Amino acid sequence: MNRTIVSAAMVIPAALVVSLAFGAMQQSGNQQKVKDASSLDPFMQLKLVHSKDILEGLATEDFEMIAKGAQSLTALSLESSWNVYTTEKYLQQSSDFRQSLKIIKEGAHEKNIDRAALGYLNMTVQCLECHRYLKTTQTTDKNLVK
Repeated sequence: MNRTIVSAAMVIPAALVVSLAFGAMQQSGNQQKVKDASSLDPFMQLKLVHSKDILEGLATEDFEMIAKGAQSLTALSLESSWNVYTTEKYLQQSSDFRQSLKIIKEGAHEKNIDRAALGYLNMTVQCLECHRYLKTTQTTDKNLVK
């Protein structure tokens, strides 16, 4: 019981921080509207579905759901659609993201909700950093693969 309370105390604030950060990233000034999910690229929609699966698994302590979500994201991160840049920084960010997923999977297999939750928190930070990098690099870097 105490473990569930501690885990919830970690995951819920982390999810709130991530939600607020994503909201802040969607704005450039006060005039830009937040995009709805239907306007997102289908590949991005898949990433969000699997990350939500992990969060739901964390909230319900469904270790199988956590592991499956992390494995699905790992598989997506290895697809050619993932590799939109060939820069060293982008490749490192992808590697760091996969390392976070490894921690989530290990936590799920060990039935260690705290380890999986910390991996999830790290994964979301990696997502935010990479999306910020993509946003700022999009117009200036000519190493775009697509």
